[in-house]
Amino acid sequence: MKIYRNILTIGIIVALAVGITACEADRQTYEGPDYVMFSAESHDLGILDSEEWFEIPISATRTAEHDRLIGVEIVASSSNAIEGLHYILEASTVKIPAGELTTAARIKGIPQNIDVADELSITLRLVIDEELVWETYGTDTVVHLHKCCPLDMDLFTGYAKITSTWIMQYMNAESRLVRTVRDEQDENTIIVKDMFYDGYDIRLRLLDDDRLMPLVEMEQQTVGSTGEAFGTIYGNGKLEMATASGYTSYYSPCEMFLMQYVTLFVEEVGTVGTYLNIFEWISDDEAERIMREGF
Repeated sequence: MKIYRNILTIGIIVALAVGITACEADRQTYEGPDYVMFSAESHDLGILDSEEWFEIPISATRTAEHDRLIGVEIVASSSNAIEGLHYILEASTVKIPAGELTTAARIKGIPQNIDVADELSITLRLVIDEELVWETYGTDTVVHLHKCCPLDMDLFTGYAKITSTWIMQYMNAESRLVRTVRDEQDENTIIVKDMFYDGYDIRLRLLDDDRLMPLVEMEQQTVGSTGEAFGTIYGNGKLEMATASGYTSYYSPCEMFLMQYVTLFVEEVGTVGTYLNIFEWISDDEAERIMREGF
């Protein structure tokens, strides 16, 4: 997965348009040319269902005393998403009402025709008079469509295969079959039973605040004993695991996998290293086959 962000915001433009207010009695106003533009250079839309409309903001630097109609067209030559198949543009004309500075083009996706691996984009262009074009920002914006799925905790319970650099380095294997259950005391949390070593369960919280980047959160926990991991006792004998600083751990509700970066260490002894764990949830039949035949 990727971390998506808009490259250009309209903050500076809005400041120019509405002025900087020192106090209610002394307001500075924008006195420059009248321009109309998209409020951002790009947009990332997380498509969950076919009923949700997304607004692509359009801004003007000055108000007008009359309603202004703004044309919005699709630039087919630089778009790979297909109108009517992957998305719907509500209208080819939008209105900035008299005395106002903003409006929006509206788009909704058609998720049944979008695959999670697709990299679909639409280039929209404003159809406006030349004198309304601010050359610095132009008339185009790019809209990226991303297939998203709602978090269903049941999909993250059952059998999972962990492929881990820790398992490879210290457990003489590549993967481990584990079972996950819901934590009934903590919403959106799963318990990984015997994650690395028998008798040591790990709790993972699945965050769904940002559908484009659903994150994994984990508190520091004991994942095993130093005796079992290294063949001898170090410090208090407990092997600790915490979320690795500087890395992003995330999951995919559509693809039923979880990617986690962790740091393993022993209190008052030192850090062992940073490791990558990849969880893939599998069917009971596949789990039974692995138990019979191995990976």
